[in-house]
Amino acid sequence: MTDQEENLLVDFKLKLKQIVAKQEMLKREKSQLLEKIGNLEGTIVELRQENSLIEQKYENLKLAKMLNASEDENKDAKNRIQKLVREIDKCIALLNK
Repeated sequence: MTDQEENLLVDFKLKLKQIVAKQEMLKREKSQLLEKIGNLEGTIVELRQENSLIEQKYENLKLAKMLNASEDENKDAKNRIQKLVREIDKCIALLNK
């Protein structure tokens, strides 16, 4: 084998080692990225569940507020009816005189 061929062989071996090292590094990086993706997907699931709970609480609060408003409206309606009944009673009393 000539000197030139030996140099080419040494260069080839060196480049092959570099390629193998790069491949190993990329495998590790891929593994880390896949793990990170798994963690992020888990976080997404947790956040969706939390969002669902918050939406349910919001709906419950809206319903509670509607019921509360209905109670206030009922009180107002009762007061108006009582006032009308008193006025009708006054009118009947005046008619009976």
